[in-house]
Amino acid sequence: MEESLMDTFKRYYADYRGAEGVDESFTDAYQAMAFHVINQTEQYVQQENFHEIQNLIREFREMGLSISPSNDSLKEQFEQELVQQELNRYSF
Repeated sequence: MEESLMDTFKRYYADYRGAEGVDESFTDAYQAMAFHVINQTEQYVQQENFHEIQNLIREFREMGLSISPSNDSLKEQFEQELVQQELNRYSF
């Protein structure tokens, strides 16, 4: 099962967050998502998998609608998830 675009976005955010601040990480992760969608679309076109193209575009549009101009709540959610992941990693 492929990860959702939101999960991919969170993964990109976590990767960027290691070297950047919250705002920069969020912006860079969102830009990386656009490239991810383009690359995935290209792969699906080569496979002639038009159903997956439709699903990918729909999911990207829905994700774009859920992201507000300030994104403070989404950034906070990402930060909380990162903290929880770190706690889970080091818990015995």
